[in-house]
Amino acid sequence: MTPTTNADGENSAEDSADRSACEHERRELAWHPAARWQVIQETIRWAESQSTARRNTPRACIERERRLRRQLGEGQSLG
Repeated sequence: MTPTTNADGENSAEDSADRSACEHERRELAWHPAARWQVIQETIRWAESQSTARRNTPRACIERERRLRRQLGEGQSLG
């Protein structure tokens, strides 16, 4: 495909997309499979370490239920 330019002398979006695709493919081919897998694993470990507090774990739910039961028990008066 020959590059086309608009009135401002810029390359068309189609030409830019082709270059982006070629650059992406070039970068993908540069990865060694073992190195890629290692980076993926490191990224997963990093993402897991960035997770926020786990509020809905079974243990947290049981503790929350205990607190609610205590509050309900304290709030009720014996008649």
